[in-house]
Amino acid sequence: MNLFKWFLTGEDKPRIQDPTVVAKMFTKARLQGPTAMIIGYGMYYVTRMTLGVVKKPMMTEAGFTGTELGIIGSAMLIAIAFGKCFNGFIADRCNVKKIVPLGLLGAAVVNIILGFTPWFWAFAILWFLNGWFQSMGSAPCIVSLTQWFSKREVATQYGIFSIAHYIGEGATFVGTALLVVAFGWKSAFYIPGLVCLFLAFIMYKFMYDRPQAYGLPSANEFKGEDIEVKKEKSKTTKEAQLEVIKNPYVWLIAFSATFMGIARYSMNSWGVVFLQECKAYDLVSAGSVLAMVPLMGGVGSFLSGYISDKIFKSNHALTTIVFGLVMLGGIVGFCYTPPGHQMLDTIYASIFGFGLGVILCFIGGMLAVDLCSQKAAGAAMGTVGLLAYGGAALQDVLNGVMMDASKLVVNGKVTYNFDNLIIFWMGSVAIMVLMIIPVLWAKKKEKTIDESLNCNS
Repeated sequence: MNLFKWFLTGEDKPRIQDPTVVAKMFTKARLQGPTAMIIGYGMYYVTRMTLGVVKKPMMTEAGFTGTELGIIGSAMLIAIAFGKCFNGFIADRCNVKKIVPLGLLGAAVVNIILGFTPWFWAFAILWFLNGWFQSMGSAPCIVSLTQWFSKREVATQYGIFSIAHYIGEGATFVGTALLVVAFGWKSAFYIPGLVCLFLAFIMYKFMYDRPQAYGLPSANEFKGEDIEVKKEKSKTTKEAQLEVIKNPYVWLIAFSATFMGIARYSMNSWGVVFLQECKAYDLVSAGSVLAMVPLMGGVGSFLSGYISDKIFKSNHALTTIVFGLVMLGGIVGFCYTPPGHQMLDTIYASIFGFGLGVILCFIGGMLAVDLCSQKAAGAAMGTVGLLAYGGAALQDVLNGVMMDASKLVVNGKVTYNFDNLIIFWMGSVAIMVLMIIPVLWAKKKEKTIDESLNCNS
């Protein structure tokens, strides 16, 4: 119980009355906090995605099978799924400054140990533990954003924060590949782990608890969003979290996120192997092509709020549908471009990544967060994350089993047929888009509620 109390958010301090001091403190926290989260959460991804780069040497040098690697990968994603839901719900009540750095510290320690672990079951258990620490990052970070930025600002800030995913993914595809070539596949685990030990303490130093714990007003009050202030005062955190669970649109978004998780992690976890097996790439070249997915994804995420607000008039569901179709076009081109066309592969990977970057901000959390109280931002993220990473875990097992089922041995050489996997990947993107269509009507209902509150104020 004492340990749990240590994680709880601080009590409200007496309100600071000097508006100049309030503005200065908000400016500092709104710069330092998100910057620390972007850098730190980017390194979360480096300690999460290593397996997708080292699968080939682990199969050829350490004797792991495709099914074993699928089980290992899904072990992490199952841990993230349930952990993200748990940590999302508790983050609404806790000091995220303590949760997020601890997760990075734990992931760092586990990755260092993994660098010296060649046994399948030990690796699977440690990778599962790594997944639990990974689940302490995303939802608490979004809770922090909703605490320090008003309702109208959060979508744009979430888009900016989301470049952390792609910084980490890009560093993994390129940096990890170089580490493997230079020092062997084990170095891809323990070297990033050592770096993250240091970064965990940097995150703790520069992150913040909620504004009220420092004597500041809420972000909505600070920005003069009176309707949102009234809505937040009308319910408790428990009531807001129950509303999340009862909201059918949140569950539609969550099921759509399941298929997004399948498509996203299929590319992340098996794209390098696909290029090596089907298009005869070497490891570094394959990693360079796949690095365009996070690179352009970062651009897409950074621009997602602006695109949705300016082009689609803040209709986030319509934005998601359009860029889901962009993502579908990218993966079709990537899979069916003939071997020997690295430039085309790079272009299609970029298109896929840009579309994914835009919709990841919305399906990955903002569509659900936007429909719920800011007091339950963590609960909304956790609910979506549970199903998103459930899909991600499912794909690792299914892809691994299909890989083994398609294995052919010709003149002593092992090859793999990716026809069924390609259909699986593309179908997941199509279903993801279809399930967002009903959400188009969700914001109309919320707009009616806001108009009612405005009339009564």
